Amino acid sequence: MKFIRIIVFVFTVLVLSLPLHSLAAEEVNVDTIKEKYWAKGEQAEMGVVQNRLYSKARKFEVGFYGGIISSDPFLTVKNAGASVGFHFSEYLGLNFIAWKSYSSPSTALQTFEETIGATTNNNKPQGFYGAEGAASILYGKLSLVGRKIIYYDFHLLGGVGQTQTESGNYITPFAGLGQQTYLSSFFSLRIDYRLMRYEETIIEKVITPKLGKPVGNRINWSNSITVGITLLWGPGK
Repeated sequence: MKFIRIIVFVFTVLVLSLPLHSLAAEEVNVDTIKEKYWAKGEQAEMGVVQNRLYSKARKFEVGFYGGIISSDPFLTVKNAGASVGFHFSEYLGLNFIAWKSYSSPSTALQTFEETIGATTNNNKPQGFYGAEGAASILYGKLSLVGRKIIYYDFHLLGGVGQTQTESGNYITPFAGLGQQTYLSSFFSLRIDYRLMRYEETIIEKVITPKLGKPVGNRINWSNSITVGITLLWGPGK
């Protein structure tokens, strides 16, 4: 018993001699944790994708563009046109588009005519007009060699219009996607791709007695790529 009393006495003396702060819980140093787990650097060098610098909500947009259309392997088709639209918000807009098509024989058709001595039946597109909805689903920023920030929108397209051809006019639904790169708060560079479908009538161009007469119908799948510039204006921010 005497031995136990001695041990208890020694333990009590040791506990009473310890500093009070050593018995408290260790304080968490938040700054140390931030330095350890976050990238170091000046505050100005740290950034994230924030709100849009160039707003298009409640603004009108006018565009001018040109491009190419792949529809018939025996035709080379280029187009030039314009668009006007309105952005209901940063994410939804409506555009009215129209272009004129310029068709000429493709290299394949020229080779065929020189080799065979005859031509082929085709139906040259002459133009297009219609309306489309645009949904801007992605917004981002890119660094240009570390000296300039580029702002861009990625959008989906869908609409319907009418394709004008040699043999008549045809209802044309279409879908596509595109991207706008903003050069300033007013101007942007825009590129779009549209997959377009219409059923057309083919006119006879080979057999002499039947020249100019319909020879049948076919489904035309056209791939349109346009590049142009746009201008924003309106009461929005």
